[in-house]
Amino acid sequence: MFVVKGYAAGPHYNKGGGGSNFLCLPNNPQWNNYTDGTQTWTGEISGIEYEGTYVFSTRNNDGNALRNNPAPCAFCYVGGRSTVAMIPARIKCPHGWTTQYVGYLVSDRRGDPNRKRSSYVCWDEAPEIAAGGVNQNNALIYPVEVLCGSLPCSLYPTGKELACIVCSK
Repeated sequence: MFVVKGYAAGPHYNKGGGGSNFLCLPNNPQWNNYTDGTQTWTGEISGIEYEGTYVFSTRNNDGNALRNNPAPCAFCYVGGRSTVAMIPARIKCPHGWTTQYVGYLVSDRRGDPNRKRSSYVCWDEAPEIAAGGVNQNNALIYPVEVLCGSLPCSLYPTGKELACIVCSK
């Protein structure tokens, strides 16, 4: 059973920083608080498109060329299994699922080619501060903004910070 159908998304192919893993952004995003426009100190996520010289230059079952087209995705549920899932671009769990927490998608900062990528993580919207020093600049996280283009701009406008939710079933 499909829980989420949507757009495959991940880090820009030639930028350092930001997240490293691919995510499935739903067809019907839900937004929490955000700041319009592109901010300097954020991560970034963009739609995945098919690329390559052979495999994705072929055609799919409908006869359409895959190369340079956005990739869809789905998150599926198999009954009788214990599951915990992080769903980006949502602030409510699918029907029958239990909310563990709502938050914001975070990653390392984008743009600097010397920065290594990090995973995208759903960070609680009401974070606490751990004991320790201030401004050590060891490991850093930033909210993740959308970069539209391969993702439809009407659903995922550039510059919006993505919400996320962790659900269990």
